[in-house]
Amino acid sequence: MICKNSFSILSNRFSLVYKTLFYVLVIALIIVALGAAMLLPTLNKLVDNLGELQLFDKLGEYITRILSGEVESADFESIEALFTQIGQVFLQNASRLVLAGVFLILLYFIGMFLISMCYYSVSDVTDAYMNSGSNFPFMSNYVHNFKTSAKFALLYTVINIPLQIAFGLAITGLALLFSMVNLVLTIFITSLLVFCTLAINKTMFSLWIPAMVAGNMTCTQALKYNFKTLKEHFTSMFGMFFAYSLIMAVLFVATLFITFGVGTLLLIAMGLVFVRIANMVSYYHINGLKYYKADNVVIDNSRKFSPSVYTADEAEVAEHYHLPQQSAADKPAVEAQDGEEKKEEGDPDKKDADE
Repeated sequence: MICKNSFSILSNRFSLVYKTLFYVLVIALIIVALGAAMLLPTLNKLVDNLGELQLFDKLGEYITRILSGEVESADFESIEALFTQIGQVFLQNASRLVLAGVFLILLYFIGMFLISMCYYSVSDVTDAYMNSGSNFPFMSNYVHNFKTSAKFALLYTVINIPLQIAFGLAITGLALLFSMVNLVLTIFITSLLVFCTLAINKTMFSLWIPAMVAGNMTCTQALKYNFKTLKEHFTSMFGMFFAYSLIMAVLFVATLFITFGVGTLLLIAMGLVFVRIANMVSYYHINGLKYYKADNVVIDNSRKFSPSVYTADEAEVAEHYHLPQQSAADKPAVEAQDGEEKKEEGDPDKKDADE
């Protein structure tokens, strides 16, 4: 239900994907420019030092000898000496490499912060559509909520980066452990762990922004609500995001080869928007709120086990008069016929005209 309705909202607000794609491309250009300014001096120095060793020429000759079966003991000694020289080059540039590592961490922090800056606006635009069927512009919403988005993005990045580092170290350690047993088993276990950690990461913060947008909570209040509510709904949310991670991985590889990376960029933006929509839909379902899943189509979550679907006109009438909704399929045909007869009896002009 959540995935189906999320796709319905995504298809009706697909223009949001293009706006998000433009935003992601702009951020990517900023990160590339900063990375070039920070890392190019170190990379140029390393390339120059390694070029003096004729690294690629010697490795090419060694590989050619292996393939032709002409490898001798002297070749092993020369390769060993070559790697010793490479180690010396890295030691000579140790300070530069440490500084480059710090720059990489800083770039990752800036990139995550800037990308997550759009999460609030995407969710707010989605909430406006779900709540009233309105199509609010993305960029004006982004500017209007810049301060709130920055607060969320900063706290989200500060919490998420150490968490991702811990996940990465755990996966690396387990992969090294299983590599002693079997290579195929190592690849399978590592892939499974990667998908599990991606699903856990998305699930852990899934209700944070929806609580801010739809619940009008502050950033810290919404985070507390997120963790409190997920105690009961973690399993279902994890299953949804685990399936999402698997599907996205398959589509990512397919678009990478079929479209030469062009479709992959659109897929990334679409995935970013879909996750925000799925989070909003989950929040509405958990709290039993009504929402638009398409133009003039409303989902009523007051029925826990069988949410009803009706048009927006009926929804407005029910909201105004506080009447329970009944779908067209549930309305008996006899009532409609009686209504028509009463209408005809109560209209003498129409009766005389018929005669």
